[in-house]
Amino acid sequence: MQGETVESELYGPYPVQTNELTNQIEEILRGSFDLHVHAGPDAYQVRRMDALDTARVAHEAEMAGFVLKSHQTVTANLATTLNRVYPGLSVEGSITLNREVGGLNCSAIESAAKLGAKVVWMPTHSAEFSFGKLKQNPHLTDEYKDSFERGSGFKLTSDDGRLLEQAVDVIDVIKSHDLVMASGHISPVETLALFREGKTQGIERMIATHPVGIATPEELQAIVETGAFVEHTFLSCMPGGSSDPRELVASVRELGVEHCVVTTDFGQPANPPPSEGMRMAIAILLEMGLTGSEVTMLVKDNPLRLVHG
Repeated sequence: MQGETVESELYGPYPVQTNELTNQIEEILRGSFDLHVHAGPDAYQVRRMDALDTARVAHEAEMAGFVLKSHQTVTANLATTLNRVYPGLSVEGSITLNREVGGLNCSAIESAAKLGAKVVWMPTHSAEFSFGKLKQNPHLTDEYKDSFERGSGFKLTSDDGRLLEQAVDVIDVIKSHDLVMASGHISPVETLALFREGKTQGIERMIATHPVGIATPEELQAIVETGAFVEHTFLSCMPGGSSDPRELVASVRELGVEHCVVTTDFGQPANPPPSEGMRMAIAILLEMGLTGSEVTMLVKDNPLRLVHG
């Protein structure tokens, strides 16, 4: 073991022990980019920390940055401010097409893009497909969950699986502003219809939002064939999650590292800060047998390619 002193803005200087593995983890963490981070303030959900503290710990960890996601509001304004507070950190704003912004609302996307947003998520809490899961979420207020009724959610396809004209219009706006298109919590059928049309229109930056365990293996392969990246969240490996690290690694290997990204999806009260979640993810992925270059591709190269082109 070797020793070194680390300087923290919060705790001051403190000694740590290091070895080859810990040095490799830190090396990969530096410059990593988390495509899926939640922070407060949040209208209906308690968050571990606010956006300012989330950015601070990411800056201390020397991450390249993260995408700030809200289920209810555009985060581009806040991202711009955080980038001024922490020069060198790239916090990217986004918009999620839930009912709070009018659903599949092209005007909302236009204004978000002009404010600097980089990512557009399809409906999450407002997706018809996700209502059952929404009701089971212990972190959301009962009042919020009760406000959703079956049949009132957004769908992107008709009953015969064809993409709705509204969804095609959304793709047009995303294309015109060169934004990243993410599937949100829509169904695998909707996701495939969305990405196939996106591919037809020449959208090169698409992300299937944590579809593993929801989409079938055949659907996942079809998603990859559209050119979209498949997101694996480390949140799914935490207590109460839907998978474990071995399943995550097996999925990555099956789909191909070059087609996948690993994010945290952190921000929940019971979990560490997102930057620490990224450190944990890197450590576990290495422990599960992925090489340093493979982990680097999952948390650094592919995410940066998606956000910055």
